[in-house]
Amino acid sequence: MSGEDVEMGGADAHPGSRLEDGEAHDRVVSSPDQSGRADVAPFKSTDADEKQPTSIPLPLPPTPPSPQADSSKMKPASKKKGTAAAKKGPKKARTSKSKANSKKDASSTGPASGTHDASSDDETDNGPYCICRGPDDHRWMISCDVCEDWFHGECVNLDKEIGEKLVERFVCPNCTDGKQNYTKYKKTCSLTGCKNPARLYTKSVKDRSVFCCSDHCDAWWTSIINTLPTKAASEKAIEVLTQEDFVSLLISTADQSGWKLGDKPFGNMEGLWSNGLPTQPGVLSDEEQTFLKTSAAERLALGNEIVQYKKMMQLIDWANQRRLSAIEAGKFTKESCGYDWRLDTVSVRYQFAEWLETPEGQATFKAGKLDTPLDPDMQGDPATRGMCEKKRCKPHNGWYKLLMSAVRTLIKETATAAADKLNSEDVMRQAAEARFERRQLENNSVVVMDD
Repeated sequence: MSGEDVEMGGADAHPGSRLEDGEAHDRVVSSPDQSGRADVAPFKSTDADEKQPTSIPLPLPPTPPSPQADSSKMKPASKKKGTAAAKKGPKKARTSKSKANSKKDASSTGPASGTHDASSDDETDNGPYCICRGPDDHRWMISCDVCEDWFHGECVNLDKEIGEKLVERFVCPNCTDGKQNYTKYKKTCSLTGCKNPARLYTKSVKDRSVFCCSDHCDAWWTSIINTLPTKAASEKAIEVLTQEDFVSLLISTADQSGWKLGDKPFGNMEGLWSNGLPTQPGVLSDEEQTFLKTSAAERLALGNEIVQYKKMMQLIDWANQRRLSAIEAGKFTKESCGYDWRLDTVSVRYQFAEWLETPEGQATFKAGKLDTPLDPDMQGDPATRGMCEKKRCKPHNGWYKLLMSAVRTLIKETATAAADKLNSEDVMRQAAEARFERRQLENNSVVVMDD
């Protein structure tokens, strides 16, 4: 209580009267209440009071402390251990090579994250994660590319070094189906003991290698060369490939489209073949000659089929052009079908071949377009005669794309069959050439002796 709140009146209380000190104290100060405050008796001020000088306030007696007042000044409640709100550093994201984003990082970026955005490394994320449904207890974890859940490396039997360097795409055991979803690994370096990925995944083709670096490539070649004997150690040996001979072969062929030890021993005769047939007698046996002739005839027939399929594609294009011309002339709308009945033989090779021999087929490919049908019994507008005039026709819905796709598939299958036959012919010619050349070099012959 300040001195301004309590002022002793003295002569100010009433002019001409004098109060004793005890009476003044009793009138001004009462006993303290339970809150420890002293009650001030109200009094009226007079004009005389305003004229009198302000008296000096008397000192109040010390107020005994109240038990309740002491209880109001209790010590602050002690906080539990470990609950102090301290500023913590950001939590490190546990990422692997196969995943760059963390589910826990995404949750910490929310507007209501508060102090959790700055959680320390000592804090544990309760998760649940992994197949064990446990927390993120700061063991190494890797994210699944399918379900995006996080897994401890120990729980999925994956080492940290392998997971960070060699895993190209990680799929957890729950999402693995063995067909589309499975864990893919990168090829390791060809040097024994190296677990780094090989340089097979670079954009530049020239930089690709089965080794992780040039030093390991040199080390691998050095280890291979060291397995051969040296020339000094094999002076008495006969027909032994030494380290010096091997290095000389590599150096001599380094500029000839890569390193190689030499050409094939047989099958290098020039001018032995002309149009698939040998130029010298005795190269092919009778069975081989029959096989080559039959295969060449079949390849020719396959080539004729491809020619017919291409004519089918031309007929489909001409039918579509005729439909577009009818739309431009106002005979059709964009919803009109426009399917021509002459497309019925398309994708059926034998029927189409017969149609090509008819006057209709010959006239169509001679004119280079699909005109009005020559059938005199057909009626209707010449611009749309022989075409389906229905709108949104279900039987012919998407006829252009369907027919084109079917014909392209036939061309691809026929070309593949022709390529397989040609490959079989080449294999037989190479074997016959090697046999013929070896027979000449070795001067071997077979004599059939009668009993």
